[in-house]
Amino acid sequence: MKSTAKSTARDSIREAAIGLFAEKGYAATTTREICRRAGVTKPVLYYHFESKERLYSELALDASNESRKQLLLASQREGSVRERLVAMMAASFALTMREPKLSTMFLRMVFPAGEAEPGIDCVGLGLEYVSLIAGVVSEGIRRGELQGRAQEVAQVLTGVHLIWAMSYVLTGGPKLDRNLARRMVDLVVDGCGNPSGRAGKRI
Repeated sequence: MKSTAKSTARDSIREAAIGLFAEKGYAATTTREICRRAGVTKPVLYYHFESKERLYSELALDASNESRKQLLLASQREGSVRERLVAMMAASFALTMREPKLSTMFLRMVFPAGEAEPGIDCVGLGLEYVSLIAGVVSEGIRRGELQGRAQEVAQVLTGVHLIWAMSYVLTGGPKLDRNLARRMVDLVVDGCGNPSGRAGKRI
């Protein structure tokens, strides 16, 4: 029973913190507000996380690790390189739709708007994301399935993905499904591989 109670309290704190960090950002959120929303006392919060900074960092790193895990799994699926890229984008979209508040919190971390947030290496996390995609694109170029420069294709895919994710968490649309992932990959891959700089397909 005690173990279950501790787990429930920890989960409640995490859920409350994600909601508040998404709504207000790190600097504007107080430990008192987190405790009030989670239904716990400050000593309970500090028992599980030591500080607001530690709580925020754990949430951000957990989200990053889960995203990396899903990208790796998708990148290892069978099929053409293009299909694997579609699977990677679709997997990332699925995470955003499943955890919109966590995604909003993460976007606030990337674009802090002057807020004083814990020292999380957003650039490093972004480069890891790009590197995973670039590795798959490089394989496609070696096989003759794709054209272009692997790093550039990966960077553009990451940027377009971020725009769609921001649109979803801010406006509720568009639906981040596999069809959108496919259209996005086709647009970027065909465009980056076309010497004239024009996309080979239209969406």
